[in-house]
Amino acid sequence: MIDEGNGAGPPPTTVPPPPELTAPTSDLDWSDCAADTRQRFGTAALPPGTTLDCATFDTSVTPGTQSIDTVTVAVMRAKTADTPPDAAPLILSSGTDIASARTLVSLAQGGGAAMLDAHPVVAIDRRGTGESTPLDCMTNLERSTLLTNGFSTNSTDNPAREQRLTAAGTSASDGCTETLSPHQVQFTANNAAADIETLRGIWGVDHVGLIGVGEGAGVALAYAGLYTDHLGRLILDTPAPYRVNAQVTAQQTADGTNAALRTFADQCRALSCSLGADPAAAIASLLERARAGDVDGLSDTDILLALTTTIAVAPGDRTAVITAAADLLSSADAGDVGPLRAAIAQARQLRGGDGQLLSRCNDTTEPVGQNQIAGLLDEWTKLYPLTGLNSALGLLRCNGFPSGDQPPTLGELPVPVLMFRGAGDPITGPVATDGINGALIGAGAAFSTLTWEGLGYSVLAHSDCAGEAAIAYTRSAEPPAQGACPA
Repeated sequence: MIDEGNGAGPPPTTVPPPPELTAPTSDLDWSDCAADTRQRFGTAALPPGTTLDCATFDTSVTPGTQSIDTVTVAVMRAKTADTPPDAAPLILSSGTDIASARTLVSLAQGGGAAMLDAHPVVAIDRRGTGESTPLDCMTNLERSTLLTNGFSTNSTDNPAREQRLTAAGTSASDGCTETLSPHQVQFTANNAAADIETLRGIWGVDHVGLIGVGEGAGVALAYAGLYTDHLGRLILDTPAPYRVNAQVTAQQTADGTNAALRTFADQCRALSCSLGADPAAAIASLLERARAGDVDGLSDTDILLALTTTIAVAPGDRTAVITAAADLLSSADAGDVGPLRAAIAQARQLRGGDGQLLSRCNDTTEPVGQNQIAGLLDEWTKLYPLTGLNSALGLLRCNGFPSGDQPPTLGELPVPVLMFRGAGDPITGPVATDGINGALIGAGAAFSTLTWEGLGYSVLAHSDCAGEAAIAYTRSAEPPAQGACPA
């Protein structure tokens, strides 16, 4: 019998097809930038057949308004000789962690290189960072005080560091406000998402596929919340905390990065590295000496920055990266601080720009007062011996800085989400991934998580398995089952 739809039963339901990713109908004015990029970042040569092209576009500094003031957004595209000419591009952001262009170089050189055979990947530097209208609004003293968490060999105790850090934050905020006014709160994740929406419009495509790495996941999630109808795919790679207050963000990062450094120490010991029989104890001892001003004036904060950055982006296989990071510290411990000082300078260039500091503060909600720091220092130093003290002090960096609009709460998403959890990510750490799980569950979003136990920033940049999963997901919009990729 044929059902005529007259009440005999509900009409059959159909699942709508996933949004289609298509090639741009118009494009930017791209030019080869492989040599300039290699010189800028000091990176090794790309694999044969891989190309890097760069371009820029202008967009409103205040999205959604008719402001005549603009920011210039920089993008870099990677592809290979095998990339189909009609393949849809994927957009990558690593937010304020590291310039997205640098993260794309790691992907092109590492485990995710196979992705480029299927799709071009376009890195978009977050506004104010990288080559996207980079900000310069702090004095050298303000910047250095913030980046060292108030360290000085003149008085090394924590209360003195807190005072210097608070004063530098207030002074830097005043200087940046004077330089940028009235746009000092326009460097948020929401506005970075709006810049992606501008790029989508330039391309003339209905949907975009996004890869959010670390803090860049916050930009991708903001896009998913603000421009849901134009989201085609969403890949989150060891995401940073999203829509939580400053204290929770700092604690999750301290927990995750402490765990990553413990993983590094365990693997270092297994390789009989130069840090000896107990690498974790050797790291802790060097940091303690630095806090006392006993490592040629280098701060514990800078040493941690150099160590985590080296683990994050150093070239080579796992053994080479571990050896390089261990040798930096063991040489400094023996009195030769030259290599470590050079690594600190490189790490500051990658991770300590004014735009990165200001943008993080623009995204901060419920900042922690100075009167709360002493208790957190005591608690977190016990919980996270390698990272807790610096994470607690770092909460004061944004005191005095204005914050912008909070990212949107996630609603229903048009596609399932593919997430990677990097257990050895030294910049974000894996702990925040669990919080993102909760946000996706709360939004009713389907998602799948693949765990990777290796060391490094961005699972996609290190794991062939992750790259293959991302390619399959991009084609079908169906993420693989929960599981793990081999380290």
